[in-house]
Amino acid sequence: MPSLIDPQIFEQVQRQLHARSPRVVAPRVTTGPILLTGLAICATCQGGMTLRTGASQNGIVHRYYTCSTCARKGKSACKGRSIRMDKLDRLVTEQLVKRLFEPERLAIILNSLSARRAEKAESVNKRIMALQREVTDAEDKLKRLYRLVEDGMTDLDDVLKDRLNSLKAGRDRARAAFEAAKVQIAPAIHIDPALIERFGRGMREKFSSGSVPFRKAYLQSLIDLVEVDDHRIRIMGSKDVLERAVIAGQAAEPGSQMSTRALSGRFESAGFPKGYG
Repeated sequence: MPSLIDPQIFEQVQRQLHARSPRVVAPRVTTGPILLTGLAICATCQGGMTLRTGASQNGIVHRYYTCSTCARKGKSACKGRSIRMDKLDRLVTEQLVKRLFEPERLAIILNSLSARRAEKAESVNKRIMALQREVTDAEDKLKRLYRLVEDGMTDLDDVLKDRLNSLKAGRDRARAAFEAAKVQIAPAIHIDPALIERFGRGMREKFSSGSVPFRKAYLQSLIDLVEVDDHRIRIMGSKDVLERAVIAGQAAEPGSQMSTRALSGRFESAGFPKGYG
């Protein structure tokens, strides 16, 4: 039976479900009150950034994202770094609002994805045409050999049998590759600019004034990780996921909250103030 779901999408969703399983990740990562739990990582060791508290000179207690590797194993394992939680939360939220969810920027990202998909489609079409020619050529050769045998112009000896079997095997391989290549053909996706505008406006409003649980739910759905370096913060995620999030908004009424269940290349911010790539 032909597949109903693109294999790449299926595998991506399976990885996402596995990564968020309570057996793999503690429930607090996806449901806790800390915005970037499970997303923020140390740029040096790629270890998770965990919550730590510390008091300032005037006695005010601040919360920090701190490299967990350094906290557990010391500076011999990683030099470590810490950043105030409110500062990192604000930086990530502001950059998403100003850059990723800005309609023109969204359009550029989605257009680049469409261009990449078009290039892939052209390559697949060329492959399909080549395989079709290969199948046709093998079948023509088989027909000619059969005709020679039927007309009595040659005997079906062991050499000819081997040749027939070889041609059949080559034809069957080309036919199987041809059918597999056809499955890879994906229909072109065109997104209405008005939909992009509505999605961006809704996300900017929700990320500017929405609750931590709402923002965290969408961050977990849209963002793969937030890499924290000394002078640079990089936000990375999937362009395909972003595209599906925008399309999912088409099924929702304007102004209504879209379900994060509708969300399943990459976009990335190479640091502030640099934008998404």
